[in-house]
Amino acid sequence: MKSLIIDQLKQKLGNRATDSQFESSLYSRDLAPVPNLLVNPLFNTAADLVVRPIDTAEVAEILKISWDNDIPVTPRAGASTVYFDSVPIKGGIVMDLNLLKGIVALDESGMMVTVKAGTTWSELEKYLNGKGFALRSFPSSAPVASIGGWFCMMGYGIGSIKYGSLLSQVKAIELVLPNGEVKQLTSDSDIPLDYLAGSEGTLGVVTQLQVHVRKLTSMKHYLLKVKEPDLSRVVNHIQGERMVPYNIHFSDQKYNAVMNKLGFVADEFTGSCTVAVDYEGSEDDLKAADAVISEMMSGDFEVELAEEKDANQEWKEKFLALRLKRGGPSQLGGEVWLPINNLNHYLDTIKEMDKKYTLGLVSYGHVATAEHAVVMTAFFADERKTIDYVLKLSMVKKIQDIGHRYGGKPYGIGLWNTPYIGYIFDNSQLAELRARKKELDPKGIMNPGKVYRPPLLLNSFNFKVAMNILAAVSRAVGRGNRRV
Repeated sequence: MKSLIIDQLKQKLGNRATDSQFESSLYSRDLAPVPNLLVNPLFNTAADLVVRPIDTAEVAEILKISWDNDIPVTPRAGASTVYFDSVPIKGGIVMDLNLLKGIVALDESGMMVTVKAGTTWSELEKYLNGKGFALRSFPSSAPVASIGGWFCMMGYGIGSIKYGSLLSQVKAIELVLPNGEVKQLTSDSDIPLDYLAGSEGTLGVVTQLQVHVRKLTSMKHYLLKVKEPDLSRVVNHIQGERMVPYNIHFSDQKYNAVMNKLGFVADEFTGSCTVAVDYEGSEDDLKAADAVISEMMSGDFEVELAEEKDANQEWKEKFLALRLKRGGPSQLGGEVWLPINNLNHYLDTIKEMDKKYTLGLVSYGHVATAEHAVVMTAFFADERKTIDYVLKLSMVKKIQDIGHRYGGKPYGIGLWNTPYIGYIFDNSQLAELRARKKELDPKGIMNPGKVYRPPLLLNSFNFKVAMNILAAVSRAVGRGNRRV
């Protein structure tokens, strides 16, 4: 990157632009602790410049300069994924969007809030609750995830089973295109709103969103202890009832056992799977929810209802899934978008995999739609032991292969899931996505190297061969020992 451009942006933005190597290094990773051996030979994750714009005008000016000079730009806010979605791989500029924060307007009669894209979901929820409103849905990473960031991901999370994906809740967005042009997007605009949902920062920078909200209502929480063979049947039964839950979260038996050893789950839950069910609505709605649970308890399901205090505590801890990492120092795993009907088949096959590789696999997840759940299967690892860590990376592919076998696909793409692009899209879908990229970003400066195709050394064939070799070596040398 030319020093003249760096100096120009530093002069415009003052201390909100830096080319400090130390500060740049803080943006060279996300939640995934990946050894330098796997990154440095292939990618340039060191930004030449980090900028922190405060408004749409500054975002547009930075992108215009980048466009004119063919400089890669990587937008970043919460960086709460593990796929390098918001990590630069070709240097250039990292655009930190965390200063684009705040509520622009609340339309109480229209049940709509206009919010800046760098605002976190927890910040927006706190504001709305003070006005008698609430979010329709939000991610499990709500304390750090930004409004714009989750929209540019798949946008399914807590509340999605009842209210749909975030795309269905957004009326309009303000978007800065890669060339610096500012556009207002709706479902009927020349560039449709749905182009940006799931684009992962590759088509422009979202600076503002209009989001539908709901009235703040009462909630009721239930926690069920379920025998493993009945897990999928219980989940399907609950979400198929007349009273649609706000949220369903489930954990397998091994997850509960590990969390018990870490001091987070009581002894009484270690021998069972658990299903947490949350309802929101009027007093009559919550009575209907009581009836759903009561009818199930009197049916032929092998379930036991936990105490109300345990159910309420489970809801309070909904943002604390990463406590699992305390058994680490870190963890690896695969997040799979999976048909609910195949949940038990998936978990049974994961158990067989665990017997073969002795990883200590645990699984947990959320129901995202009436037909699909997002399932995380994870195991402990230590990135400081580079060879062991690299061998264990092959197990992530095994998890995704099992998901694919049962109709699943990776949830999120970024860089590290590009080798699975054939699992995620068919040829016509991929051609359409690439056409959108070419239309809106013909120079390819926005978040390059993500989503649309894997880098050469990560192409599907090379990746498959390499991971299969690593998996064979891992098993042969007896690595992958269980660690808690």
